[in-house]
Amino acid sequence: MRRILVALFAGLSLFGQGANDLRASSRPGPDEAALRAHLAFLADDVLEGRGTGQRGGDLAVRYLETQLQVLGMQPVNGTSYRQKVRLAGLRLDAAASGLSFTGPKGSLTPVLGSELALGAAAPEAQVSVDAPLVFVGHGIAAPDGSRDDYKGLDVRGRILVMLVGDRPGGPPAPLCCEPENLYGRWTYKFEEAKRHGAAGVLLVHTDRSAGYGWAVVRNSWTQERFQREGAGQAGAVQGWLTEATAQRLFALAGQDFKALAGGADALSFKPTPLDLRAKGQIRSTVRTLDQWNVAGLLPGTDPALKQELVIYSAHWDHFGKGADGAIYSGAVDNGTGCAAVLALAGALVHRPLPRSVLFFFPCGEEQGLLGSSAYVAAPLWPLAPTVLDINLESLNVVGPTRDIGLLGSTAPKLRALCEQAAASTGLVLMPAKADPTGLCFRSDHFPFMQAGVPALSPGFSLDGGFDYLGDKAAAQAQAASFLERYHRPTDRYDPTWNLEGLMQQVRFALELGRLAGTGPSLRSTP
Repeated sequence: MRRILVALFAGLSLFGQGANDLRASSRPGPDEAALRAHLAFLADDVLEGRGTGQRGGDLAVRYLETQLQVLGMQPVNGTSYRQKVRLAGLRLDAAASGLSFTGPKGSLTPVLGSELALGAAAPEAQVSVDAPLVFVGHGIAAPDGSRDDYKGLDVRGRILVMLVGDRPGGPPAPLCCEPENLYGRWTYKFEEAKRHGAAGVLLVHTDRSAGYGWAVVRNSWTQERFQREGAGQAGAVQGWLTEATAQRLFALAGQDFKALAGGADALSFKPTPLDLRAKGQIRSTVRTLDQWNVAGLLPGTDPALKQELVIYSAHWDHFGKGADGAIYSGAVDNGTGCAAVLALAGALVHRPLPRSVLFFFPCGEEQGLLGSSAYVAAPLWPLAPTVLDINLESLNVVGPTRDIGLLGSTAPKLRALCEQAAASTGLVLMPAKADPTGLCFRSDHFPFMQAGVPALSPGFSLDGGFDYLGDKAAAQAQAASFLERYHRPTDRYDPTWNLEGLMQQVRFALELGRLAGTGPSLRSTP
């Protein structure tokens, strides 16, 4: 291992000696060979899945900051390319943890992993559970009062059972990135329950409502989980149930789960106390640790505009090495995004923009957008003159397309700029679509949006329906197969991947950044 790393960084130093010659060559765009090399290394087993709080994650951080230094990017946090993010880690002791449920018709102790995912809501070594249950539908309480699944019920001290997603049988889902879609996110549901003082939440999983299978939940919750230090809810429990387990659980209370769940779509839905009580223990190993956002700056060329900023971002973390030794390589998610941002840096360094550009690699995205949220809370560059964040995430390794999807800000001015960038790169924008699983709120552009910064993730297709060139059916089948590898050890790099589609997305991002870095600010009044 030591020999591998010495050879790697020695090679980077030799490359750096020719950096000035490379800048003089003024290459026209991103280098596919360099991007592929970055992707292959970032997804290699030597990085052990780039896990948060793991050795492989530390290697990824070191690699990224070294690449930025080789390219001649400036450190933006004093003399450092890093920004510290303080986290708390919780690893469940499954052998000493569990919940049992008792009702009029018997008791049930779901099996951890296959039927129940469980964890403490705060970094505590032990949480004792003894609380009644109540079904609160989708667990939504809109600030404007238009929707309220709680209906004034005092849920303090109770564990809430609720559905993932948002009204699958109700009105059509709002278009992508409309605020209403946030209500379907499991993170929102935990936060809303905390605001109501509940003792915990158990989410009922279905593939359709979550947007992924139970294996994704199981893999995420059986490994160490992280949160920003001080952000938890002491004494509370969080977890997920399979739908089959929920049906058995509700039957113990003499209730029909499917009937109650069907009624939850109505605005008139009222919470239903369940004649059930949960008892058990949650034991965890707890630690605090520092993780790192990585960032490098390319100063702008215009004396005035260089005070404004365009950001290219891509999260570096994945799920690392599991307790069973399996490596979650995260090749597509998000080795592709990191490699793309490095390729964009390699292109822009030859022709800097009037505005400054930050190449930003946040940590902890898979844990709940932790690094990007920490950046927004304490930005390395003021947010007011930050004109756009272009976030690269899970890019296309199937093949070239005629179109490109967008997640994020929907302001007309930004949409027009995206249309211009698409036309310049031979693409058309996908029409706005519904986003029932809240995909817009699951990537690092979202904290920037919340902070008022225009932000988007180009390249997404909400339904996998890219207009692929060539054999469209075969390409769509290949793209759909990624869902079988998503957040699994099988998301591995394949040297036979056709990166033409990925390079289309990178060229689009490059052109969009050039437009945002040159023309009128997207944040100015129309």
